[in-house]
Amino acid sequence: MEQSPLSQASDDRLLDMLFAGEEIEEEIELEGARIAVTSHRLLAFMPEGGERRFDHEDRPNVLDARAQAAGKPDYLSWSVRSFVYGLLLVGCGYLLNSSGLLTNLDGTTPTEGGVILGLQQMVGMMVSAFTLLTSVLLPVGGVLLLAAAVFGALYVTTRSEELIIERAGRDPIRVPVNGDEAKDAARRIRAAVGTSSKPSAD
Repeated sequence: MEQSPLSQASDDRLLDMLFAGEEIEEEIELEGARIAVTSHRLLAFMPEGGERRFDHEDRPNVLDARAQAAGKPDYLSWSVRSFVYGLLLVGCGYLLNSSGLLTNLDGTTPTEGGVILGLQQMVGMMVSAFTLLTSVLLPVGGVLLLAAAVFGALYVTTRSEELIIERAGRDPIRVPVNGDEAKDAARRIRAAVGTSSKPSAD
């Protein structure tokens, strides 16, 4: 059977990367990626993996392999921030409106006398400023809440399955694949490497 360009490239790379006496024990072909478990290491080839297209780890340091749903973290971060800020703005605007404080201050009867009149004018200016602020807080808060919903929807729609290979002392190897492939690959890696954990997600 004729090999795909990815398989041929991976095979060539494997031959160059193998140590003397190192043998391939398990090969897992995925859509857009390839995993190889050798007698010494685990090798991951990810031509479409983004920043890092090749990664490896010594077998004793491979702790686990599992399938995990993941989305773009930026969308989730923006969604949470927009929701928190929007909720604060809407809450402050609602409290200022519903408390009646601004109405009570604005309805104070003018009193004669230079000092008292000056204070009342200052209070009136503050009431006008807070009224303007309230009229801004509610719509801006509403826009932020809407943005939070949009970013949340984008995060959900961009979620996809990843093959997560945990390793000691370093960030995990992340391979973007579809759900069925990720679960099957995780089982095969655990069996080949000899890890004892059996994630419930699989």
